[in-house]
Amino acid sequence: MNGRLRRFAPSSFLMFVIVLVVSASAAALVVVYNTGQRIIVERERAEALAERDLIEEVDQEQGLAVVTSSVARRSRFATSGERYGLFSAKGEPLAGDIAEFLPEFRNSDWRIVHVARPVKATLHVEGTTLPDGAVLVVGRNLSNLRQFERSIIYGFTAAVGIVAAAGLAAGLLLNFLILQRVDAIAATAERIAAGDLSARTTVADPRDPFGRVGVSLNAMLERIEELMTGMRTVTDSLAHDLRSPLTRMNGALARALHPGVTEEERLDAIDVAHDEAERMLATLSALLDIARAETGLSREMMQAVDLDALAAELVDFFAPVIEDAGQKLVFHSAATPVVVRAHEALLRQALGNLLHNASVYAGEGTVVTVSVEDREETVRLVVADTGLGVPQDQRGRVQERFVRLDPARSVGGSGLGLAIVAACAKLHGGTLRLEDNRPGLLAILDIQRS
Repeated sequence: MNGRLRRFAPSSFLMFVIVLVVSASAAALVVVYNTGQRIIVERERAEALAERDLIEEVDQEQGLAVVTSSVARRSRFATSGERYGLFSAKGEPLAGDIAEFLPEFRNSDWRIVHVARPVKATLHVEGTTLPDGAVLVVGRNLSNLRQFERSIIYGFTAAVGIVAAAGLAAGLLLNFLILQRVDAIAATAERIAAGDLSARTTVADPRDPFGRVGVSLNAMLERIEELMTGMRTVTDSLAHDLRSPLTRMNGALARALHPGVTEEERLDAIDVAHDEAERMLATLSALLDIARAETGLSREMMQAVDLDALAAELVDFFAPVIEDAGQKLVFHSAATPVVVRAHEALLRQALGNLLHNASVYAGEGTVVTVSVEDREETVRLVVADTGLGVPQDQRGRVQERFVRLDPARSVGGSGLGLAIVAACAKLHGGTLRLEDNRPGLLAILDIQRS
């Protein structure tokens, strides 16, 4: 339990919260105190000036005797903090509760003075010399200001205590929630490390920081699972698809090494072994191309490519192949050059695979159409034929590695042609879609411009 409490309340984090709260409260206290002090001092000065002016007016109209009586009456009925003094021209006290005359009383403008009689006190005073030479002093004790200071300190202490307690509780709660999210992510990572590739972290709100981390983590895990599944599929498929050619090559070499065969039979057997080795190397090369495209390693070879010119070149190259297959090849060129940043070699291979598939599987009498379409955000390369087509439920499957539909098995092939095209589309931020051409197959390769 203590261990979990320490996890929920790391000292450095809580200390930071407490220091932050106290510092913010202290800054607020300084602002409030300065503002309150200024208001109190200005209000008291305004009141003292008003009283001084009133008493001066009384002196002008009714004389010193009435002023003496007024000052004595004000002193008797003064509230807390109000002080008055009236002195003769020689400094003798005439009335009021300020009994000690100080030279700075003459014409003082709200200055702080210290008096010793009748009691020691620190005052803010407004002083003036009346026409007959008497000195009038109207003052305010600093008791109001001191009381305000005590109230601020008491309020600050209480506020800091409340805010510190609230901050501590909020820090503990926040730390608990953070660790709860982190523990969920860590638990998912532990399940993945234990071999459960289907594990995913729970995302409560994809908009908060941990939610975005969870979404990114799940996307990464899906990609890892996809790659691991693909690797297992490739391994299984390689074991299955390479066993037969290896067996045939081994048998051919065994015949070639047999002492009883003729030279012609030995050369025929070596040719068979050579052909099987060529097919295996082509398969491995295709797998390497797919792996490099899917992992993004081929991006370093991206460059500006005129897709329309590339398509025209491949159409010219495959025209004899299409003609030998008893088909017709049509090319719809774009109106202007279509330049994209692409992996030229892989793009050539992808378009070549689509044309090769059409020549092999579309059937005699088919019209094969190649077109380049320039769109706002993508460039579209389309290869359409009017042949047999691909069943709708198989159009996604044929893009996987080593997948060959039953009608295609009679003409051989490794089952990697469309997988390379799909990998090429993925490398270029696009997609490969197989649709119904009514009749035939419509292969659409979308490529992002950027």
